[in-house]
Amino acid sequence: MNDLCVGIDLGTTNSVLATINEKPNGDIVSKVVEISRAVDMYNAVSGEAKLTTMKKPTLPSCVYYRQEKNYEPLVGDFAKMQYPLRPHLVAKSIKSQMGRSPAEGLSPDIPDKTPAEISARILKHLLREASKIYRCDIKDAVITVPANFDSAMCKATRDAAELAGIKVKNDDGTERAVLLSEPNAVIYDLINQVHNGEISNHILDLSEKKRVLVFDLGGGTLDITMHEIKRREDNKDILKVDEIATNRYTLLGGDDFDEVIAKAMYERYLKQYGSHPDVVSKLKKEIKVIMPQLLVYAEHLKLELNERCGDDYDSGWDDPDEDIEISTGGNMGGIGYSYDDTFTQKEVEDILSVFMGTDIRYEDYKIIDSIKNTKNIIYPILDVLKKASEKLEVSDISVDAVIVNGGMSKFYMVTDRLKEFFGFEPIVALDPDQAVARGAAVYHYYLNKYDEMQDDMRMLGNEADTVSSVQNRDNTIRTVPQVAIEWGDNILNDCLYLGVKNGAVHEIIPTGAKLPYLSNTMNGFRVEPGQRLIAIPIKSKNLDGTYRTIANGNITFNQKYYNGAYVAFKIHMGKNKVISMKAWTSKDLAGKSKLEEGYTEITIDSNEQSGVRSKIMAPNGSILQPKEEINNMLQLCQNYEKCRNKLEKSNLSKRIFTCGMSICNAANKEEFAEVILDALKNVTLEEARKRLFIIARKIGLSWSDDERRKLSKLCMSQISAEISGFSITGGPKISTNIQAIYTLGMCGSMDQLSKLSVLHSNFRYVQACLYTHAKTRSDLQWIQDEFEADVKKSLKGMGNNIQFSAYAIGISLRKSESSTEILSSSTRGKIVKQMCNIIIAGKLSEEALTSCILAIGWICDRRFEDSDIEEAIIDCALKTVRDIKYVYPPSTVMKDEKTMDIVTKMIKGDSLDSYEEKFLLTKLNI
Repeated sequence: MNDLCVGIDLGTTNSVLATINEKPNGDIVSKVVEISRAVDMYNAVSGEAKLTTMKKPTLPSCVYYRQEKNYEPLVGDFAKMQYPLRPHLVAKSIKSQMGRSPAEGLSPDIPDKTPAEISARILKHLLREASKIYRCDIKDAVITVPANFDSAMCKATRDAAELAGIKVKNDDGTERAVLLSEPNAVIYDLINQVHNGEISNHILDLSEKKRVLVFDLGGGTLDITMHEIKRREDNKDILKVDEIATNRYTLLGGDDFDEVIAKAMYERYLKQYGSHPDVVSKLKKEIKVIMPQLLVYAEHLKLELNERCGDDYDSGWDDPDEDIEISTGGNMGGIGYSYDDTFTQKEVEDILSVFMGTDIRYEDYKIIDSIKNTKNIIYPILDVLKKASEKLEVSDISVDAVIVNGGMSKFYMVTDRLKEFFGFEPIVALDPDQAVARGAAVYHYYLNKYDEMQDDMRMLGNEADTVSSVQNRDNTIRTVPQVAIEWGDNILNDCLYLGVKNGAVHEIIPTGAKLPYLSNTMNGFRVEPGQRLIAIPIKSKNLDGTYRTIANGNITFNQKYYNGAYVAFKIHMGKNKVISMKAWTSKDLAGKSKLEEGYTEITIDSNEQSGVRSKIMAPNGSILQPKEEINNMLQLCQNYEKCRNKLEKSNLSKRIFTCGMSICNAANKEEFAEVILDALKNVTLEEARKRLFIIARKIGLSWSDDERRKLSKLCMSQISAEISGFSITGGPKISTNIQAIYTLGMCGSMDQLSKLSVLHSNFRYVQACLYTHAKTRSDLQWIQDEFEADVKKSLKGMGNNIQFSAYAIGISLRKSESSTEILSSSTRGKIVKQMCNIIIAGKLSEEALTSCILAIGWICDRRFEDSDIEEAIIDCALKTVRDIKYVYPPSTVMKDEKTMDIVTKMIKGDSLDSYEEKFLLTKLNI
């Protein structure tokens, strides 16, 4: 009894439980157990309501919470019958809500709140009734899930199993193999039946390598996987089955077919009473009561049409050349107006054609990104074909066989469309309502029997003429048939992403990743200054390109990192698709210098706002969301202006700076143009405008010419009052004006730059004007005049402006591969000589000294071509740089040591390494 093997198909519409019977010859036969359930209710002589029960193989996945019995749950047929009458008390199609919380559409008085808790009721009913038959408690079972279920959905199913009393973890805390993908279960069942002789092996010839596509259309989900099946080279008796590709999670099934028919019924219902406006008005008000009843009629209409149009149906009455007509409708409970209608076969087919994808052809997987019609049974097939072609690295992907499974797959329109799409007959699983549960039981048999399969159950089947010895759990040795099928790795159907700051995402597990999966260390992330409690939202990509949160976790660090900190982490996903993350803060970008660690297991919670809102910041080079990033920065600036707490204000300043740096390091700088330009037009807060100009200056080279022209106009608008002579005495606007002038150095036209001349005499703007003219090589005469005036002051020990004018003259005369000389060699030599004189005079500040050293290097750079400056000047420059250590204090010399070494190599014409080139580039920006 302890070895009872149980497989459960927890379906959207129906659920099924199967067990294993082992024959003396070694064959294993998987059989569905008929489960007792309530099918009706009657009043006994005592006046008490009694339930009529019946045993059937498929159990409707419906739970009715009996209000008169303190919301006691009742599962099965009677529960399904109550849905049209009491939809707020009946949980139906709950599988479609797995991974969400709470369950939707139910009365708040019902004690079960989550889809997992409701699903546990269905599992408990199955297990309880099966336990009565086998006279033992069932604590061990395998439950099937769609292959395209994401992590949160799988975890919800695992939670439901645990609530139902199924053991989901081993004694050592490791995960048990409780979940099995439905397509794998279908293949288990098919091959086991072929082996047992229950179906002919000619249906699927596996003597040569085959690509097999499993198409599983149930009540609420469409699950498609492609497998490659081939004989192992070293043992032809063993089949190797590799999972190649899986479609994205697709909420499409029998429920959707019923819904569109019901909507058409509702429109015809209104027309039926069209001559009675008062009735129509009432029917419109009572739509919530009407639709559940029409859904029942729609399902009956669909099933009857399928029976009438099936290959084996022959009533003796229907003329095959005439359009079949089916009557439907009846009394409408609680409405008072009956619905009576007749649908023809063509009318139903026209209604359901929306799901057939008739405009899509096989070759369209090559252009899948251009297809807009996605909610049909064909588009997910293209998704699988595209992934398979990329994984196998073939341009033309072929399919050798299609196995059709799932209750809705029995519908003739589905099989007809698949035959048309692939060009051959699909293989319809023997009783598709039960195949998944039977396959899960076969899987559980081998998982439960042999210890070597406990960690990773991959093998199935047997060969009668080959045997081996295997140790059972009770340590006895028995002879068993040799394993005949070897399963490859399970894979992840679609990418998973980490939600980072301001709506951006970062890929953490790629499409097709083999499970279990452990990522490499992901580094370069950052904790925002002042934060220590971090939200970890896991996201999946929708068909329209947007992202949805499927699960959440939180990590708490002990420290508050007021200056921010780097974060590195590793992601683990088990075979049950449960995700966990280990993260640690670090002093270095690579994550090697650990500060502290944090850990989280991702839980089901799709509502990001309900938990911690602070998220990890994306690494440099990530694609960010422009609108969200800019809005976040504007909000921080607004908070900064209002803040009066010194410590909090300092933290906000760091956060603003960090936000700006993230934008400047984004991979999609060009996408920020429209958002920043719009903000500069409308935002009045000076702190925000200042930051916007800084960011625009740093990323504007990635923008279009037209966008840079718009930016230059905004810069000129910012400083228009100063240019017009309406000068202000001080305040935040001065800082914004300075940044606008700096920004003109990247985008301004020569005409706009010439208008800066009126600001040259304003001491507040001299530095910005020097830099801007230097970057654009405009108004060089003024830069020279300023430099010479500052040289005289510096030699007398007066003024500090030499650091700005020396820097500007150096940038404007800087050599590069594409630059041309704009001053004669004698003039440039004179400037270098002046630089040398003021350096040797020993009166420069540390900042001024650095500027003068760099200026000499930029002007005398001999790496690109022979310098036309006199050798005597070059020698003077080299000697000056070399003699700095004799003139200035050791502390000053030490700070400029790297600069002096690089400048010496530039003057000599020696090449620089990448690190030295990067160092110089940083010195070109203020």
